[in-house]
Amino acid sequence: MDVLLVDPSLYTGPYDAALTRGLLAAGVRPTWITRPARPGERQPLPHECTDACFYRRIDSAGWLQGRPRAIAKGCAHVTGMARLLRRIRRRRPDVVHIQWIVVPLLDCAAMALIRRWCPVVLTVHDTVTGKGDGSSWLQRLGRELPWKLADKIIVHTRSARQTLLHKGIPDERISVIPHGPLSLPVPVVRPAARDPRWTVVLFGEIKPYKGCDILIDAVAELPAALRRQLRVVVAGRPRMDIAPLAGRIEALGLGEQFELRLRRLPEEEMAQLFGEADGFVFPYRQIDASGVYHLVRSLGKWLIASRIGVFAEGMHDEEGTLVAPGDVAALARALEHAITTRPRGSANGSLASWPEIGRATRALYEGTRADFLARALSRRGSAWQR
Repeated sequence: MDVLLVDPSLYTGPYDAALTRGLLAAGVRPTWITRPARPGERQPLPHECTDACFYRRIDSAGWLQGRPRAIAKGCAHVTGMARLLRRIRRRRPDVVHIQWIVVPLLDCAAMALIRRWCPVVLTVHDTVTGKGDGSSWLQRLGRELPWKLADKIIVHTRSARQTLLHKGIPDERISVIPHGPLSLPVPVVRPAARDPRWTVVLFGEIKPYKGCDILIDAVAELPAALRRQLRVVVAGRPRMDIAPLAGRIEALGLGEQFELRLRRLPEEEMAQLFGEADGFVFPYRQIDASGVYHLVRSLGKWLIASRIGVFAEGMHDEEGTLVAPGDVAALARALEHAITTRPRGSANGSLASWPEIGRATRALYEGTRADFLARALSRRGSAWQR
């Protein structure tokens, strides 16, 4: 089965690579339409499964920054989308599977055209992100339109399915296929010498919905003696204004507790940080699925997360603690328990395997393809009768 998968900006490289393994095991021939690897970046996808037709020059233009870069990247997206359409028109794959929408109005116009040639499957990794997540107004405009255009939609959680149902998407067009486990390509090693404090990590791109401000306020509520036993590392590329968070840390006198690593960490530094961590914290206001959660879940570290989305549906008591989203006092109590008891998490949480995910995804492809061919045959029959 020949399938084109589209992730223009390679937003979720580790997920894409793992899904590729599952699809290959299921007998699907996947080709990823994406961008080239950036300087110093490891390409997570197999070379033979990659067609890097997006952003061929713009990503390597380090001198281009700010608004000019955004405009140039928008123009490059138009060019990349034209290349994608030519490839689909020439190749006529069995299915086109879109992983991420980058510029909704433009991408939707392309989806409408693609559906004339072959069926379109869309994975909605997150139904709840929106204004304030670091995306541009062009990216926010028409965010829900792709949901209405796709022949079939994949989500990772039951709560995401309910969100789409409430938005008017028919039940028969939605399939829940879970997210599988992820792992770093370099080993996580516990350091010989480490900080004696209980170290908790908030990892990933820093966005408003991830609740870093809630975590700051929760640490401030801890008794001073407990705070001195805590180390919080916030690590990831900022996608919001960090100045208010840094100012609040300073105003509350929490400089000794918080370490901010405000950049995209290379894999070796990620592995070192994960080895130092005693636990991970997810004080999210809203979420469907979380790649970071699936990345760290197998490490056996204690998890503290909001009772929403994948955390509410997937976490077990032996893995960590769930708290109400936005509840500063509850988060403080969870931190206090972890600092005083030093719990160990479980690395045995049940997750669907990638071969299972590959088989489920192939079955969805086959059903979507059959429906597309049946509709095409029906249209031809109607044309003969006119």
